[in-house]
This record gives sequence, structure tokens and C-alpha cells, in this order.
Amino acid sequence: MESSYLYHANILFIVISLTVLPNIALGKPAAQSSTKLHYNAAYAVDGNRGTDLAVDKCTVTGDGDSYPWWRVDLQAVYNITSVRILNRGIDNSYGTDVSYKLRDVTVTVGLTKSDVNTPCGFFAGPGTASQLVVIDCPTSTQGRFVKISKTTDLLTLCEVDVFGVPV
Repeated sequence: MESSYLYHANILFIVISLTVLPNIALGKPAAQSSTKLHYNAAYAVDGNRGTDLAVDKCTVTGDGDSYPWWRVDLQAVYNITSVRILNRGIDNSYGTDVSYKLRDVTVTVGLTKSDVNTPCGFFAGPGTASQLVVIDCPTSTQGRFVKISKTTDLLTLCEVDVFGVPV
């Protein structure tokens, strides 16, 4: 007796397309509320991922600034998806660790530099040395300007990455 088997194969192809968004803040104009020594706002968008202040150059707002903020001009309007903040590490030259100062940080987005009030997210902290803080914005957060602010103490950032798609 001869057997015959018929096999049916259902093949399902799933194509997953992953788009890696570029850092749209890299090299863009930046400003901050005050500047300690020469640690200016541009250091947070220079592409340097080091976290030792003396060697790698991070931003630091001035002493006594009671409402420090940092802001980048993306030079076009984007749907902002996320913001990443690279916190300071241990400063080997000075032997200090101020990473805990990254706390109570608010990230907002706006269409003009005078109106950067659309909430993106909040980081309660405190931060840890060289921590990468990822803040995902709500859907449809549109803006040209991204601002990072806090209500106490100084603000120090080693690198800020902003991701989004053009409007």
C-alpha cells in the first residue's frame, strides 16, 4: 500500500523596518541662562560623549543662578520623540562627583525661543555618574526649541541628544 503525504506550508513574512533617527541637536546653536567660566552651552551639542568636565568639556551654569536652563535651536520644526541627557561623570582632575545635581529636571519644547512650554518630560533624579537619561516625549510634541531647566542649583550637561522627524 502506497502512502502519499501532501504538506502545505504557510509562510508568513514579516518585514520590520527600523529607522534610526539622527541626533537633530548635534552642532545646532545652544544657549543657557548663565555660564560658569568657559563651560558654555555649545559643549552639550558638540558630539563629545566624554563626561569628565576638565577633559571633555560639559556645560555648567553659573553659581547663584536660581532658575538655570539650557536650550537648543533645532533650526526647523520637528515632532520630537525623545531627548537624551548624558550626565557628568567623576571629574578625575578635580576629584569631584556632582552627578547628583542632575535632579528635578524638566524638558519642554516650543515653536519660539520665548515660548518653550510644551511638556516633554521630567527627570526626578538624582542622577548618577555618566548616566544616560532618556526622556520620551508624548506623541505630537512639536517644536523648534528644546529646553532643559530646573528650579534649584546649577545645571550641568555633558551631551544632549534630541530625536524627532521633520514636520
